[in-house]
Amino acid sequence: MMWHVVFAEHGRLPQSRAARSRDHAIHVACELLNQSLDVRRILEPNGQSIERAELNEHYDHGRLPGLRRLDFAREVAPLVSA
Repeated sequence: MMWHVVFAEHGRLPQSRAARSRDHAIHVACELLNQSLDVRRILEPNGQSIERAELNEHYDHGRLPGLRRLDFAREVAPLVSA
């Protein structure tokens, strides 16, 4: 199952970054927010989505309260176009 974080750089078309779990997708989204990118939503494998309002609840300028620590070498997935 893959999750997709949909984001855009200023003046560019939306892209997505894949993740293998909900926590990893939220972590990636928060890292992108920390880079001042426009994170739109996270698309779940079942077709539902986590919207920006919920992501804002998790984002704390690089700190991710409540999320487990991730092993990025194992969980990171390649960048794909949206």
